[in-house]
Amino acid sequence: MAYNAAHDKYRALWKRDAGPQINGWKIDYSYYSPMDYGADSEKTYPLCVVLVGALEGLFPGLEIQANEMALWSAPEYQQRFHNGAAYLMVPRAPEETGLYWDGSCLVESLRGTILDFCERYQNVDPTRIYLLSWCVGSLGAINMAASYPEMFAATVLMCPSRTITNSEALRMREMPLWMVTALTDTHAIYPLETLPSWNKMKKLNPKPETLRRTTFTRALDVSLVPQATISSNHNVWDWVAEDCHFIGPGVDHERVVSGSYKGEKTIDGTGAVIEDPYMISWLNRFTNEGRTAIRVPVRNGSPAEKAHIWFHEGLSHWGRITVFKALGHIYRWLGWLE
Repeated sequence: MAYNAAHDKYRALWKRDAGPQINGWKIDYSYYSPMDYGADSEKTYPLCVVLVGALEGLFPGLEIQANEMALWSAPEYQQRFHNGAAYLMVPRAPEETGLYWDGSCLVESLRGTILDFCERYQNVDPTRIYLLSWCVGSLGAINMAASYPEMFAATVLMCPSRTITNSEALRMREMPLWMVTALTDTHAIYPLETLPSWNKMKKLNPKPETLRRTTFTRALDVSLVPQATISSNHNVWDWVAEDCHFIGPGVDHERVVSGSYKGEKTIDGTGAVIEDPYMISWLNRFTNEGRTAIRVPVRNGSPAEKAHIWFHEGLSHWGRITVFKALGHIYRWLGWLE
């Protein structure tokens, strides 16, 4: 997480809304509509759905204040998208209820929210819905992509803190996928989470050239507020917010950030090194036209997979929310969060 006040001019371009109530949950979100800023009403535009990490949904609006994805609403980023613009949508997990994006119970509510958004905004190109995520948000993205692989044209998983299961990999086997992580991440352990998932997807995808993996030897530390920075090599998403060409000691130059991104290496599923890893141009390559729903095998139907999901959505989730709730109370008590 990071915050740069200089980017508030882009956050000011965003609005807030909410989807329909489904299965007891109503997902609210921040969004940017290019139609409000001169986009051609005769064209359709991609939709980028971004699932953020835990604590970034503590209250409405924080989901775009706690990170730099609002940069993608800047003109220089918008013009890089197909047809010269894109809708941006950042849903907020209902953290006040103890739920984060790792909970598979939110899948149907989130799907309904995305579909409702597409119905409201007729200029969304339904064949170009891109799903981006980081940290706990990447667990939600795995749940979404494995449940509805036909819905998304491409998916980006940044520092996911669980592996993709075997049946999820089979359901996502046609999915263009980009994984981003730091080899030294202390939260999402590369050899335990990212690497096994990458190996599964690389083996199953019939077009491995549509896969990408970016690794760093050093990434930014996590900081929800300037007063509390956690050394973790976990924040790879600010690199993506600058379209994968981050330069400098830190996104927020008004405070000290312990190191920039180092040792970046991007390869595709064939092992070829990608010298210019721009993410927006990569997303533009893909649509979901012709991709059919994959209903077999049953997702996470084996005992091993059920145990894996139980650990991450049960025991591990309980541990996370206990820590997150405590941090939220502490930050508010100290006056660090408005």
